[in-house]
Amino acid sequence: MKKTFVLLLSFACFCFSACYRSPQKTLLDQIKAKGEIVIATEGAWEPWNFHNSKNELVGYDIEIAKEMCARMGLRPKFLEVEWERLLNALENHECDIVVNGVAVTPERQERFYYSTPYAIERMVLIVRDDNKQIQTFADLTGKTVANSEGSTYGNLAKEYNAILIVVDTFEETVNLLLQNRADATLNSFFAFSNFKKNNPNVDIKIADRSEDALQVAIPCRRGPENLTLLLEMNKALESMRADGTMQSLSIKYFDQDITK
Repeated sequence: MKKTFVLLLSFACFCFSACYRSPQKTLLDQIKAKGEIVIATEGAWEPWNFHNSKNELVGYDIEIAKEMCARMGLRPKFLEVEWERLLNALENHECDIVVNGVAVTPERQERFYYSTPYAIERMVLIVRDDNKQIQTFADLTGKTVANSEGSTYGNLAKEYNAILIVVDTFEETVNLLLQNRADATLNSFFAFSNFKKNNPNVDIKIADRSEDALQVAIPCRRGPENLTLLLEMNKALESMRADGTMQSLSIKYFDQDITK
């Protein structure tokens, strides 16, 4: 009888311990323990993220990320990755989040959680000034389009049955257009505007504009262990929107408010 009682007591203690065991640490717990969050970005898409004359990593994405981290009590560590690998790097746990002007699409939402948007993007069709054949997106069929593989722009070009020429940077895209090695490119209206502001004599123009706006947000990995990180990011981003910080950074890099 005594032996049975001891066994029952041991079993009860085990059950109690199992029921009240500390929950598995979330990604946010792990990040806070280190005090550092790893953020992947290209570092090659002005004015979103780029290197200035001092070779410092700057841009709208970078300052948004830094301010968000400051409000979360975290230290940002930037990892520069070419666009083609950015989202795979996130899935492969090489980074914690991606801040790189990433547009929210249904396909990507199946793979990742997204923060609240920190920009609203407009897509444009860009051609050489002397190009008269391409006037709308529908004219892209059979034409060569310079864009990054796996980008929102590159994927849409394929939907219009264009032939994709893979590039890494907007400057490379412009060079291909000017050299008549590509017919067009789809890209950010704000990236185009910034480029033309700095290079007013370059002979490229907007042939067409998308009617639909794209939400730009921060992706992180799916899974319950990542939800607390998502909530903390949203809290920080919303506070930046509420106090005008987000809008100020937008005007600093784009000369306009791209947050709405």
